[in-house]
Amino acid sequence: MAENELIRIRLLVRGRVQGVGFRRFVWRAATALPIGGWVRNNPDGSVEIEACGAVGHIGYFISDVREGSFLSRVDEIEELQREKLNTKPEAIFDIR
Repeated sequence: MAENELIRIRLLVRGRVQGVGFRRFVWRAATALPIGGWVRNNPDGSVEIEACGAVGHIGYFISDVREGSFLSRVDEIEELQREKLNTKPEAIFDIR
């Protein structure tokens, strides 16, 4: 995929990622780049992320997510979905 190709991904993040400021950290990482989407806690203790943007920006974003916030610990990132987009999404990122 080309660096500027637009994609949407859904990620499931496991580890110590709830109650430690992780969603806020993900929001900051996304808004620092032109990435749209959302982040939410799941009942099983994982965090789910949907992110839309250029392949290159998504790569940087995933690296940031893997690092995690100061108090978090990311054990696993599972990619649930990846699809190519034909139109540029809005760069709005929400915490749900």
